[in-house]
Amino acid sequence: MSVTLPPGAPPALVQVAQRYAETSRGVVMFQMHRVFDVHSAFQGRHEDIVMRGVYDDGTTVRVKVYSYTIDGKPAGASDVSSLEYSWDHPKPGDVFAPPYDPRYLDAYQYQPGGPSTINFTSSVRDAGHGRGKFAYDAQDDVVSITYEPNALPPHANSGTISDLRSEVLPGYWAIAQETQEYKGRYGPFAASGTMQITFSDFRRFPDLASAIQAL
Repeated sequence: MSVTLPPGAPPALVQVAQRYAETSRGVVMFQMHRVFDVHSAFQGRHEDIVMRGVYDDGTTVRVKVYSYTIDGKPAGASDVSSLEYSWDHPKPGDVFAPPYDPRYLDAYQYQPGGPSTINFTSSVRDAGHGRGKFAYDAQDDVVSITYEPNALPPHANSGTISDLRSEVLPGYWAIAQETQEYKGRYGPFAASGTMQITFSDFRRFPDLASAIQAL
């Protein structure tokens, strides 16, 4: 596919974006295990979630929760349905727009960041954009990205998200591990939150309907 770079972007971004487009196509099911811990002086919260989802050309289009506990107790039906709805129908600006995806290059500004590394920033002030850097290998596959979102969750005043990408199926690359770390305040008290996410059990499907049915 043809890639047009924003002004000032490193030429290497052309190959990286083309490679991303080539290796994120198709309908793929995945499993996600998410562990979320929040700590403050007098309160804490621990969530453990296992769900399956479906990518369509790299975009999550449907999920199903298989287990969800809050502080060791099963979550209620409303919590489960709310979580699934938030993934199936994300709010505008909530889904991260990868700075190496050809569809979103115009939303970012780029600078060389060293060998096989590109720095990026964005003036779009939502959780779907941010500033950070990503690294790519000799085949122009993005292997890692670390960034600070331009909009943070409630009570957070700083946050960092780090992803590790790998070839999860022949010719198909996706995030395998993600870590989110936040610091902020809850009332008068300092608070922190950490989210660890593992993606696994990737499977290809011939079409979207069959993948959704398999959920």
